[in-house]
Amino acid sequence: MGDNDSRFSVRVGKGVSRRDVMKQLGALTAVGGLAGCLQQSDTTTEGGGGDDGGDGGSGGSAPSYQRVDLVPPPTELDFSSEPPERDVRMVCHNGAISFWNPSIGGLHDAASQLGWNASFTGPSGGFSIEEQVNILENIVTSNPDLIITTVADPSAYNQVINDALDNDIPVLTFNTNSLRAEGRQHMREEFGRALPFVGQDQFSSGYANGMALLGKLPDGASKVTVGLADPGHSGQAARASGAEAAVRQNSDIEITERVNYTDAASEGVTRISNHLQSNPELDGMVGSDVYSWFIGQAAEQEGRAQDMIIGGFDLPQQTLDYIDQGVMNYTTGQDPYSQGYFPVHQAFAYMERGMPPKEYLTGAEIIDQESIGFALKRRNWGELLSYHGV
Repeated sequence: MGDNDSRFSVRVGKGVSRRDVMKQLGALTAVGGLAGCLQQSDTTTEGGGGDDGGDGGSGGSAPSYQRVDLVPPPTELDFSSEPPERDVRMVCHNGAISFWNPSIGGLHDAASQLGWNASFTGPSGGFSIEEQVNILENIVTSNPDLIITTVADPSAYNQVINDALDNDIPVLTFNTNSLRAEGRQHMREEFGRALPFVGQDQFSSGYANGMALLGKLPDGASKVTVGLADPGHSGQAARASGAEAAVRQNSDIEITERVNYTDAASEGVTRISNHLQSNPELDGMVGSDVYSWFIGQAAEQEGRAQDMIIGGFDLPQQTLDYIDQGVMNYTTGQDPYSQGYFPVHQAFAYMERGMPPKEYLTGAEIIDQESIGFALKRRNWGELLSYHGV
């Protein structure tokens, strides 16, 4: 990025040490500039040349910006009386994991503040786009005031989203929106608007994850692995690509073939253990999803935990415990609480005051041994859910 408008310029490449890059990124992250300054695979901004945006530099390209679609809400705006109660439904692509507890807490915090009714659901048997779409179809039939959903595939949700919009049900997205990779103009052509999104930029977050790995590796490191549970999940794949890009752009370290460790602990740990046995010289491994604690378990079983740098993704209890115990070195969080909380308030501003929802990126939160104490202390999501009677 250019140096104007209080922006930071980060110098990277094989001629720059990992320590120098981490110092630059530390200053950059302090002002929230990471996601906007990296090359991304799922574009979020607009400017010269279309949805990719420019860097605001001296080469004549336009600065990055987010175009807002002024689509009137399907409600009557009334600024002189108490806003009505609304019914909001939030739907994820995998309802079988505790990852969503912070999102559920954020959803109910926001709904209770506004006097709205809220519910959270998703496929009970694990990750399933087909099941999620079926759930969404049934929800559209029940005619709620608002739907907030993940979109884990760039085309599978098109019909049900259009059905909701045709029935005057606003649709917001959170956590995962595969349509972003196609661009905001693509969404306008498909839905007549760009669907708002609250969550991470997946590629940039993966890049931050890879940079954290580089920053913790010893100077003589030569080989690392990036893993993921589901190669068909666009968000995981983008994070894995981002992590690999960080390593390639900023070091000469070899990257092995990705390890698909699945979402089943026994199978996943076995696959990682086999990989560690086949690569005794491996210096580090990083995951791309909530199941990345499998890496810590496999490394501990193989007696490799102290010989490698191990990075996770997301903040499940298993990962945080492994960091606290020194088995894993760090993890990258994506603030699932905000992913549940902010879409509801954006929907209120839209439906009651006419302000269209915007894209809200939740960033990449690196948690390691220095910050694990607070990360564990704030993890009272079960108490929050009990408070809301969920």
